[in-house]
Amino acid sequence: MDLNAISIITAFIALFVVMDPFSSVPVFLTLTKAFAQEKRREAAGVAALVAAGVFIGFLTLGPMALSFMGIRLESFEIGGGILMLLIAISFALGIEYGDKDKTSVEAVIIGVPMLSGPGTMLTAVLLATSLGFFNVLVAGIACCCITYLILLFSSKVYKLIGKNGLEILSRVAGVLLAAFAVEYIRKGLGL
Repeated sequence: MDLNAISIITAFIALFVVMDPFSSVPVFLTLTKAFAQEKRREAAGVAALVAAGVFIGFLTLGPMALSFMGIRLESFEIGGGILMLLIAISFALGIEYGDKDKTSVEAVIIGVPMLSGPGTMLTAVLLATSLGFFNVLVAGIACCCITYLILLFSSKVYKLIGKNGLEILSRVAGVLLAAFAVEYIRKGLGL
C-alpha cells in the first residue's frame, strides 16, 4: 500500500468535482423538508454510505469487469474522457440531461445517481490507473465524509451560499472536470 499525499489530493479534487455534493443540496432539502432533524441526519448518513458503497464497489470491481469484457484501458480512458468532458460541459453551461425531478425519492436520498453515478464510477477507475488504488480509495472515502457533512448542514450551506452561489460552484466544477477529461483523452491517445 503506497499512499501519496499529492495523489490523494488530486483524486479528492477530481472526485469531489464529479460528485458535486453542492448540487444535491437543494434536492436534498426539498426531499427532506418534512423530516425531523434526526430523520434528516439519518437520510444524509444513508446517502453518504450508499454513495461510498457504490464508489468502493466500482473502484474494486470496475477494472475486472473491463478486463472480462475485453475493453482495453486506453479505450476506456478515451471513451471515459469524452463522457467526462460532456458531463463537464453540462456543469459549466448549466445543461441538464434527462429529468432529474423524475428520479425516485429513495434513489436521490441514498446517493445514486446524484452522488455516485456513472461519472463517479468512471472517474474512480480512471484515477486508480494513474494515481493508485489506495490513493483513490482514501480520497473517495474523504469525499463521501465531506458530502455527508454538506448534506447534514444543507440548510446552513444553502443559506450561506444561496442559489446563485451553488450555480457558480457548479460552473467552476465543470471547468475543472473538463481539464481532467482532456488529460484522460490525451493519455488514452498516448500524447
